[in-house]
This record gives sequence, structure tokens and C-alpha cells, in this order.
Amino acid sequence: MKVILIGDTIFDQYIYGTSSRLSPEAPVPVVNKTGEQMKFGGAGLVFDNLKSLGVDTTLFDDRQQKSIKTRVIADGHYVTRIDDDAYANSDEVMHMIFMKDFSEYDIAVLSDYGKGVLGKSKEIIYHLLRYGLKIIVDPKNHQHNYEGAWLVKPNHKEMTDFNFKDWQGNIITTNADKNVTATIEGEQYEIPVQQVEVNDVTGAGDCFLAAFVYAMTKGYDYEKCLKIAVNGSTESVKHAGTYILKEKDLQQRVIFTNGCFDILHKGHLSLLKQASELGDKLVVGLNTDASVKRLKGDERPVNDQTTRKEQLELISYVDEVVLFDEDTPYELINKLKPDLIVKGGDYTVEEIVGHDLAPVHIVPTVENYSTSATLKRMME
Repeated sequence: MKVILIGDTIFDQYIYGTSSRLSPEAPVPVVNKTGEQMKFGGAGLVFDNLKSLGVDTTLFDDRQQKSIKTRVIADGHYVTRIDDDAYANSDEVMHMIFMKDFSEYDIAVLSDYGKGVLGKSKEIIYHLLRYGLKIIVDPKNHQHNYEGAWLVKPNHKEMTDFNFKDWQGNIITTNADKNVTATIEGEQYEIPVQQVEVNDVTGAGDCFLAAFVYAMTKGYDYEKCLKIAVNGSTESVKHAGTYILKEKDLQQRVIFTNGCFDILHKGHLSLLKQASELGDKLVVGLNTDASVKRLKGDERPVNDQTTRKEQLELISYVDEVVLFDEDTPYELINKLKPDLIVKGGDYTVEEIVGHDLAPVHIVPTVENYSTSATLKRMME
């Protein structure tokens, strides 16, 4: 997929220094400058993130003067911010857009920071719709200015101030460290936000937007797109200043394995260790007591499901344990959508439950170790 990005590019200037005294002229710190850095902000930050994530993206050249936000940081702490605002000629930008052919693009991202590039947003949206583009808007104005957009992404304040509560289409709403809510294609979503130590919220919304678009270009379902977007904004706030995302910031490679794990033995531990090394997160599907009885007989399990789950959760290789009551974990796999299914034994791929849902990796069984063999030895 190809993405065209249109919006207000802002230059973020950072002046770094140290401070050990107050000015004799006023009760403000004297900052001894040690360095300086200029970065893209606004639409430019969304663009930098999309490019870093490998998305085929073009930033529309509107040929307008850019705003500059200068931040003075002393010893890691903000001292002040100086804004030098510039406003684009909205009519000139609209004319330039009307003169351009957008047929090579699939998605249009409109990043509105209220600096004039999208002052004629409604007209621009209807022009882009002629090319069949899916239009995603990060708004900074009343909702009626974005009629025709496929999706809008206001924050909580913008939701109220710009009347997005009346928006009839697809919408994502962010609210700092609160859950992200969304309605997309008639489905409602609520995605939890991980609580982390926040260093700087600058650009978090731009990282969210870029991560969401990245996930869309990968063809993921909307729930996964939202989770990846939350990962992007969460990673952003961990860093001082604006942050450029990398793919490894967004996705955990989820590995799935399953079993009864009735009496833990060396074979189980070997399987779990090898499975965990194949990704970032190991999820274990665990048969409930009722499921085990149907599969193994009335004398099993030896340990109930609560005990078996607690034992697995104590193993450092295991990140999550999920109980399932069916005879097979097919429904669970379909829900979790892991990146890889790992199974131990002498199976073929086609014999593994869920092989049609995710790739399969088979690890050899550790000889002479099984629950049945353990129970047999105990009875001798």
C-alpha cells in the first residue's frame, strides 16, 4: 500500500544545556548551551515514523512556511518553549492539491495542526475521494470540516470541543493513559493502555497515528491495528523529545503452545524453553479439568486446573496461561492469532490443530519423559 501524507509540518528545535544559577536580571535559570537539535514535528513526525516503519509514504510538498517550536532543556528538564508560528495559505494549498493526480495512492493521512495547510479540509477530502483513497484524519477543527473521511482520530478534548460525539463514521478516541476507544466498520473496541513512566508526551499522538497506518498496510484486523497503535504511543512517551518508532517497538512475536501439563516433567520444560526462544511472548493454552477428562479418562487430571495453571505461571519461560474447555485449542488459536504454533512430538504439520491459522514449528520430544510414563512408574 502507498500512503500520501498531507498536513502541517512543524520544526521542533531543541536547545540543550546545563544550569547551576539564577539570572541576576530575573528569577529564571541561566542555561549554558551544550547542544542543539532540529527535528520534524506535526505531519513531518508522522512522515518520519512511517518511513522508519518501512511504509511507502510521500509527504505532500505544500511549499508553505513552517512553524518552529523551540524547547530549552537544562539538565534534562524543560525550562521553556518558544513558538514561532507560521500559517499556510489554505487556498494555495488546495489549488496545488487539485492539480495533483493521487491515483497511485491507497491511503491519505491528513495531519491537521491548525496551521492552515488543511484550512480547506472538506474540499481536499472530496477531491481525494475521487481517487478512491481511504482517508484518515488527525483533526484540529470541528467535525463537519472532515466530512467524507473514512476515519477520524480526535483525542478526548477534541472529541468534546469539536463535537465528534456526533460523528457518524469510523472514529478512534485517545485519552492520555486511559483506554483507547474506537468504532470501526460497526465494531466497537476498547484497548487498554499500559501504565509506564512518562518522560515526554510530545508526538505521542503522531506515533499512534503512524503505528495504526503501518498496521493497516500490513493487512491486520482493526483490533490488532489498535493494539499496535497503542504500543507506538506508549513507546513514544518513554523517551524525552520526539521519538521515531522502529518495527521492533510495535510488535511482539507471539508464540502459542498447548497441552494438559498435568504432571510437569523435563519434556514439558524443554518444550516451553524452546518455544519461548522463538518469539517475544509465550502463551500456553491449558486444557480445563473437564477437557482433560474427556481426552484422558475419569482418573485424570492428577492436578486440577488451578494448580496446573499456577505451576505454569511460575515458569520463567511462560508469559501467559489461558484455559480452554474445548477438546482442541482451535477456537483459542483463532482468537489469539499467534505468529507461530509450537508443538512437541512426531507430528506432521497437517496434524497440528490450527496449522491453517498460523505457521507451525515442531520440536522433538524428549525421550522417556511423559505424564503417562511418570504415572506408570509411580504405580510400580
